Amino acid sequence: MNDSLINQSSIYVKDHQLSIFKEDIPLTQESFRPIHYLGSKLRILDFIENTINKIDPDGGSVCDLFAGSGTVSKHLSKTRSVTAVDIQEYSRVICSALLNPIDGNYQVQDFIEQCKNADHFKKLYRAIEPMIEYETKCIRNASHGDLIPLCELVESGSIISFEQGIISSCSAELIDALRSTNSRLIALDFISGPEALVVRYFGGLYFSYLQAMQIDSLLEQIHKLSKEVQDTFLAATLSTASEIVNTVGKQFAQPIKPRKSDGTPKKNIINRIQKDRNDNVFEVFGKWLERYLSQEKANYNHYIYKMDYSDALDIIKNDIKVVYADPPYTRYHYSRYYHVLETICLRDNPTISKSNLHGGNTISRGIYREDRHQSPFCIKSQAGIAFDTMFKKIHSMGAALVLSYSPYDKTRETSPRILSISELEAIAKKYYKNVDLVSAGQFSHSKLNKSDKNLNVSNDAEILIVCK
Repeated sequence: MNDSLINQSSIYVKDHQLSIFKEDIPLTQESFRPIHYLGSKLRILDFIENTINKIDPDGGSVCDLFAGSGTVSKHLSKTRSVTAVDIQEYSRVICSALLNPIDGNYQVQDFIEQCKNADHFKKLYRAIEPMIEYETKCIRNASHGDLIPLCELVESGSIISFEQGIISSCSAELIDALRSTNSRLIALDFISGPEALVVRYFGGLYFSYLQAMQIDSLLEQIHKLSKEVQDTFLAATLSTASEIVNTVGKQFAQPIKPRKSDGTPKKNIINRIQKDRNDNVFEVFGKWLERYLSQEKANYNHYIYKMDYSDALDIIKNDIKVVYADPPYTRYHYSRYYHVLETICLRDNPTISKSNLHGGNTISRGIYREDRHQSPFCIKSQAGIAFDTMFKKIHSMGAALVLSYSPYDKTRETSPRILSISELEAIAKKYYKNVDLVSAGQFSHSKLNKSDKNLNVSNDAEILIVCK
């Protein structure tokens, strides 16, 4: 490997001192935040726990039915047995790492060095040298005022698009870099397998090409570990990806848009790109892995299921005393915001959905999986049936239900809920004698992008619908 090239491309990593423990990632184990997550319940964890304790003061088993990032499951696991359920693989991985910490003395730096010294790392670096060099050049030119090549790279630098023959009208220099990289990947037979998945799908769009390569290197080494420890190492990789992603609000709904509506480059685009793409994946991963490994061992038996909520309610143990549920309430599917994390977990070279633009012949700008989960709770014609099924099955288990709900303020430009509180109450009362509304007080979910209406929520209190 060309050491001078590594030094040259280290515009991304040189002298970069990073701490993942920022103000928005609390240090306490009680508020472990694995990934940036829409509608995070970190601020009301105690409120949720206290509500459940009033229903079941004996500390019985609880089910977190839409576990997501696992923060509620983690918090409740200190005092109860938890069953975490979610249909997404990334959620299963994170919940597994949070609820069942692994035993053993693992040397984090030794693992990272194994990644760096692996034959896979060296081959993959050589394969994507053209894109690393070109991205470095674009960033350098942008810092001197020429923003056009960098904008073009973010908009049209997708290797997977090039593979599929979808080439936007862009510079010959970018085309040459893509063609050279593609040829090298083919020569290594890194196209059909998972060896370069993150580079090919998400390099240049969500991460720098160097960062994407480093993530691929981690994944290659992780999948050589024993099955018992893979989830912990993979969860640390997901936390790393969530922390370094170069998007507005650290979500994966779409890559950043480098130009204004009139086509001119945004003046702050270089600052935003340099800030995120300077992060060294191995440094960030090391700190996250140390944190996962330093968790206290579980005092209770915990269970994690990757499956549909309805199927899970058919098979989970009958000793569940309380089910906590936080399903989506708007027409916007959560999977859109975590599809990159899902693909990193599955490592399966997914088919990419098509965009409606240009006659449907262009792959989606966000590189969405074609099989991305579509929740019935987000579909108006299906939501009522989904909620009815949930209430009915939980009641038949003999369990109480604590349902999270964020009110919709009609005076604000926020997304209306598919079902109103009154509609939910009506369904709940079909199965439960006692249905109470409990307010958490003034609380607002984090807004990943305050200009994106579907992420804004009312400042009204978070409400728990308690059914028993």
